[in-house]
Amino acid sequence: MDKLSSKIRMEFLGFFKNNGCTVVPSDSLIPTGDKTLLFTSAGMVQFKQHFLGQSKDSFTRVSSCQKCFRTSDINQIGTTARHLTFFEMLGNFSFGDYFKKETAAWAWEFLTKNMSLPKDKLYITIYKDDDEVAGIWKSIAPANKIIRMDEKTNFWNMGATGPCGPCSEILIDWGQETGCGSPTCGPDCSCDRYLEIWNLVFTQFDRQSDGLLKNLPRKNIDTGMGLERLVAAVNGRKNVFDTDLFMPVMENAAEILKIENEGRNTSKLRMIADHSRAVTFLISDGILPSNEGRGYVLRRILRRALRQGKFYGYNKPFINKLVSDVFKTMEDAYPELSSKLNNIQSIVKTEEEKFLETLEAGSEILSSIINSYKSKGMNIISGKDVFKLYDTYGFPHDLAKEVASENGLEIDEDGFKSEQKNAQEKSRAAWCGSGERDITFYSILHKKTGDTVFTGYDNYANESRVLALTKDGREANELKTGDNGEIILSHSSFYAQSGGQSADKGKIANNSFESIVEDIFKPAGNLFVHKVKVLKGLVKINETVSTIIDVEHRKQIARHHTAVHLLHKALRETFGEHITQAGSLIARDYFRFDFTHFSAVKKDDLIKIEKKVNSIIRLNSEVRIETMAITKARNAGATALFGEKYGNEVRTVSIKNESKDGNYSMELCSGTHVSRTGDIGIFKIISESSVAAGVRRIEAVAGIAAENYILDEEAVIIKTSEILNTSKEELVNRAYKYTADYKKLDNEFKSLKSSLISGEIDSYTKEVKKINGINFLSVVTDKADVKALRNISDQLKEKLKSAVLLIVSKNEGRASFILSATADCVQKGINAGKFAKAFAASINGSGGGKPDFAQGGSKDLSNLSDAIKNAHKYILL
Repeated sequence: MDKLSSKIRMEFLGFFKNNGCTVVPSDSLIPTGDKTLLFTSAGMVQFKQHFLGQSKDSFTRVSSCQKCFRTSDINQIGTTARHLTFFEMLGNFSFGDYFKKETAAWAWEFLTKNMSLPKDKLYITIYKDDDEVAGIWKSIAPANKIIRMDEKTNFWNMGATGPCGPCSEILIDWGQETGCGSPTCGPDCSCDRYLEIWNLVFTQFDRQSDGLLKNLPRKNIDTGMGLERLVAAVNGRKNVFDTDLFMPVMENAAEILKIENEGRNTSKLRMIADHSRAVTFLISDGILPSNEGRGYVLRRILRRALRQGKFYGYNKPFINKLVSDVFKTMEDAYPELSSKLNNIQSIVKTEEEKFLETLEAGSEILSSIINSYKSKGMNIISGKDVFKLYDTYGFPHDLAKEVASENGLEIDEDGFKSEQKNAQEKSRAAWCGSGERDITFYSILHKKTGDTVFTGYDNYANESRVLALTKDGREANELKTGDNGEIILSHSSFYAQSGGQSADKGKIANNSFESIVEDIFKPAGNLFVHKVKVLKGLVKINETVSTIIDVEHRKQIARHHTAVHLLHKALRETFGEHITQAGSLIARDYFRFDFTHFSAVKKDDLIKIEKKVNSIIRLNSEVRIETMAITKARNAGATALFGEKYGNEVRTVSIKNESKDGNYSMELCSGTHVSRTGDIGIFKIISESSVAAGVRRIEAVAGIAAENYILDEEAVIIKTSEILNTSKEELVNRAYKYTADYKKLDNEFKSLKSSLISGEIDSYTKEVKKINGINFLSVVTDKADVKALRNISDQLKEKLKSAVLLIVSKNEGRASFILSATADCVQKGINAGKFAKAFAASINGSGGGKPDFAQGGSKDLSNLSDAIKNAHKYILL
């Protein structure tokens, strides 16, 4: 019987816990505190500050099972036995604690004893010059299984300079029958014979600019082992997809797609299973489909998975149905998926439906492109045109190639690849750019100055020492009148922008210097950077200054922040525990709260939520702020912002339930709040809208901002009442009456307009042409709107009895048309839908429909006259 992945995961963490390691939960797939990375791609990412010696955590030896996501091998997914986009990385780490001896011994013990992997099948690779680790391994494993390799495979570098060190890999040999058959096949071969299971990195050197390796004062350990590979190895499976982590997903996909048993282990099914897992966890961690950044990557892999269904003749959404299978295989390790399941499925299904619509629309655009090239006698479609279709509309490149081939055309592959490369380079530049440099700059500054001590929870002002100054992105010795710069202080009463809460405003000053604080942010650790405009005087490093915050600004933001907590709780009470925060902005004049939910919030529910929040405000409940152990906070029911990184000690904000024991709301939060809910005053929802699939946004105001909003609304009501010459009480009735009067007059106008058009029908019928025995008439009018075209068509059909009609309207720089055919013409082979597509292509537009009726349009009027003259040639398409 196979050993389950859930058991192997638990045994790994338990093994290292017994060896003194602190077990740390997986970080989010959105890297915490690292803006240079799109995704968490390795177990060590969340410990970056620990490796740099900048973390305040007390532990020095750690173990984790980290969710990871990579797209570097995306073209190999499903075609090899081991490549994945989403995977779990098991790892153990040391920050100046244990080193090579313990690392090697524990790895060998866990694999051969706990996992019972056969020693004779395991190979160990080491860096060719690492005699120390060679001696350690020889005392543990057979000497003939230890292989020295060069720097390319067995030496880890962070960059051209900096921390680096040798590494050692443990691989399993699946035998000659699995490999490439080459007599030189070995652990360095890329075939499937040797599967790397565990990589042990020994970070012991600091590479200098001249290439010299200096010993680090504190040596670290970073190891990583793919859970999926380990599960396969333990169960004697040569393919990671043949395990309990993938088989349930693949089996359900095969059932949906109606794939017979012999075809259930194909590369396409493997890709579907891999991408379904990735999609589930990316959305669970707060990433949503979009056209940029992380959301773009999510959208592409979801669409890539959905497209595989087309190869089996399946043209409906189905990835959303696999989300529950992913959940069932992972719920032991990630129970938080349970409350998000419905929301994830809803987001996936919506995105699938959109893409299927895109494919249909893209097909029409591609048809127009093909017709355009054919009409010009060209047989190679430019890479730019195909890439635009691919990048803007998501139309697959290989599908475009297939359709082009069916029409006797080719695609300029080199041009397409060039456009794709340019787009990728722009994307990389947009992502890294200045942000990477800024983080490095402030990290260096942080090492010099240390943390800023925040005093603003208890004080609105305090004295502080100037630790550093910056101007124009560089360190400065002074700031003077008129300068824009940044001040780093030893202490600050200013709240720095974080957790969605806007930064404080105020002044930094002393007897000879005064500046306005425009923003405060934390780019590295607890380094508070104050962006200032110097009003007068001069300030230098080591001077003493006072930090003075704008008290009313702080109080209004506090009202809004506590109102956010009340709104969050009211939403969960109204709709359920699947509601989680997906983002927020807490400013002085308003706040917005983004949350996960499947559908728009009804007006009645918004009123109910608003009343709930105001009822808690009226109770004047106590708002209690405490610092406690994170385990205690979670046991007490505190809500955490998913994906946020929390230390062992956390700050909690609790709103007491005045009607019974306990708290109405309890959240982990570092923001500023009111002392009692009554301090908020009043709460008012301004709007509710969609942000993305499965995410809604509420904008609201509280306190003074709510008072101002209500007064502005009242002013609008009064002014409207004056204009309509009625009272406020009668305003709604008067509005209904005027609306009804308007509709009546509008209908009368349209009827009159239609009558005028009908008067011209007789003149139109004189232009009928006989094409292959079929009456054909084209009519152009600038008088009719699109809706009226149908009326013209109906009257002409009534008059002519048998005809094919093309009615074109030119309005506001756009051509709209309808095509209709009487029943007898359809029986003769006329197809209005095909006619419409062809005619639309000739005017660079789009169109389509049924055999008896179709419609379309274009924004390009340049070729319209010629296209209408030649429209008769499409009559028997």
